[in-house]
Amino acid sequence: MDITWNSRMRRRFNRMNPAAEAAGFGEMLDYIWNGGLWGRYRQMWWVDQQGGNDSNDGKSADRAKQTIAAAVTARNADIDWSTWNEVLRDAIFLYPGVYAENLTAFPYHCDVIGLGMRGTDTAAEIHPSTGICIAGTMLGTGLYNLRLETNSAGPILDVGICNNSRIQDCTFTNGAAVGATAVDTDNCTHLWFENNDVESGQTTGMAYGLYFRGGANKYAHNVRILANRIQCTTAGVFIQNTCTASQCIIAHNLIYRPTKGIDDNNGGSICYGNFISASSDAIEHANSSTQCIDNRVINNATGAKETTNT
Repeated sequence: MDITWNSRMRRRFNRMNPAAEAAGFGEMLDYIWNGGLWGRYRQMWWVDQQGGNDSNDGKSADRAKQTIAAAVTARNADIDWSTWNEVLRDAIFLYPGVYAENLTAFPYHCDVIGLGMRGTDTAAEIHPSTGICIAGTMLGTGLYNLRLETNSAGPILDVGICNNSRIQDCTFTNGAAVGATAVDTDNCTHLWFENNDVESGQTTGMAYGLYFRGGANKYAHNVRILANRIQCTTAGVFIQNTCTASQCIIAHNLIYRPTKGIDDNNGGSICYGNFISASSDAIEHANSSTQCIDNRVINNATGAKETTNT
């Protein structure tokens, strides 16, 4: 394998993103490439919206693809799925830039990692002109340090089925005054959603943080929603009554000014240590007397209270 990350590539990366240079991201890539994570991934793929080319193979930083879709296609074609070991993982690294793509597939058993800094000009940002950022099935998918933005009402991530996946350190926002949803899923097990921001600077804010749909054999099972900051208008976390939320833990989140902060109509989740300000009901839960513990809430701006059930 041609390993080409070196001081020249680090200087190029730092020139592209001075904020990343100040934060030591070039040194972080040295660690990823030359030690640390190199042996942990079967293959690392590279995408550079500004300097890449989809005719490149994407297997090194100086042969980066230009689009995420091309990297996902190349990565999937590179794998013999009949012999694939699910313990193995790949990684797709995104240079800072705006990726105006409607992605129709998540990469399975693969991490997608943004190399930028949080913000509108320094992040690895997936921001199509209209529509959904990514739609499909998440299976062993990791999304890290990405900015995901939509100009359309509806979901940013439209996840039909989600299994054994992680979303961490990402920002979800609407680029227009539309009521969008960060994550909308039909059937979800073992999702880890941690340290993300759902936010809006528009006159119409985000509608939902996470929306779990219901139906026969539909789940929000063993989901972890931890330490997020969710600003929205309708509900921070919404679980339909026919969605089985067994072993779902919602903890240590800041949820600000929706109509309802946590709206669990199934009553399967355990909610503890959340800070919520809601215009109507901070926590609506079918089993609030036993499964909502030490949440600090403000209901309809009537003052704070800390309670063992809400």
